Amino acid sequence: MKRSLDHIIIGGLIGMLVPIITLFGYYVFTYRSQTSFSGFLEYFTGRRIIVPVISLCCIANLLVFFLFIWSNRNQSARGVIVATMIYALWVVYQKYLA
Repeated sequence: MKRSLDHIIIGGLIGMLVPIITLFGYYVFTYRSQTSFSGFLEYFTGRRIIVPVISLCCIANLLVFFLFIWSNRNQSARGVIVATMIYALWVVYQKYLA
């Protein structure tokens, strides 16, 4: 079972999903009674703060990365690093080039 989860693609997929799940969790605990999820995203997009919010949600990848390292799933940890770099490149593109 351990080796089946130790793959760079598994880590990459988890690394791409964790910030989205974190953003949804933030919505559920703070804005659910005020607006819908699409309204929540439109509000942040309209105020041009969606990029900093997504970059803060990537901090949750740190927890996933260390869980993979502590359980000796080094290939999955590499996948999380790759996913985090993809998010970082997207944030840099959105902040400075778009």
